[in-house]
Amino acid sequence: MKVIILGSGSYSGTPKPLCSCENCIRARKYPQHRRKRFSVFIPEIKALIDPSPDLHYHLEHLNMDVKRVFITHAHFDHIAGLPELQIFKGVKFYSHEYAVNTAKHLQELFLGERDWEYIPLEFNRWYDFGFRVYHFPTIHQPIKAAGGFVIEIGKKKIVITGDTGPEILGDENAIEIMKGSDLLIAEMTKKHSVPKTHLGVKDAIKLAQKVEAKKTVFAHISHSNYTQERLEDMVRDHGYMIARDFMYVEV
Repeated sequence: MKVIILGSGSYSGTPKPLCSCENCIRARKYPQHRRKRFSVFIPEIKALIDPSPDLHYHLEHLNMDVKRVFITHAHFDHIAGLPELQIFKGVKFYSHEYAVNTAKHLQELFLGERDWEYIPLEFNRWYDFGFRVYHFPTIHQPIKAAGGFVIEIGKKKIVITGDTGPEILGDENAIEIMKGSDLLIAEMTKKHSVPKTHLGVKDAIKLAQKVEAKKTVFAHISHSNYTQERLEDMVRDHGYMIARDFMYVEV
């Protein structure tokens, strides 16, 4: 089974407009260093995680049907691409009630009536949709409700942290539910952690060490983080990976 990381970047993407940092300069010159906003696709269940503002680009390159959409939280870079899903019928949306209501409002505002279904999920409980889903909360201010997902498809367990501050390292319930996954996709937004907001490099590695997934990929990487090559050097000895756009991961 494959998981596709459609976009590996954070809210601004790389390059960020008008920015002259090292990563942005390189990305303008060398397209392989560009990062679209974060989004993931699981072909096995036709599920999109986080419809980013770059979704039109993602869908055109992906060229696959989307039946399900999981939303980690209702920040712009994780939900604003929702109207691009207008080409699909019968889409089901899953998230905490706050994000589900935001998604429905975007649909009504930009698209009018659709035959879509919105399924609110409570935090810290399992759901069975033919595959199993667990939505756990994360601390990511100032959003009202943010969270990650554990998705179990057959015997495979995939974890996506969503955006989270370093406080997740002390969340024993979240660590336990993520533990031993086949694939962990964790955020590594900044060089250094921002309390109650984002993980830095060291804390992202600490999280991966606690979870002990068979494979770990770090994504949601800001233009202000280290270069791709330096990040790869920093995680190589642990056997972890740094995401690039349209990265395929075998699970």
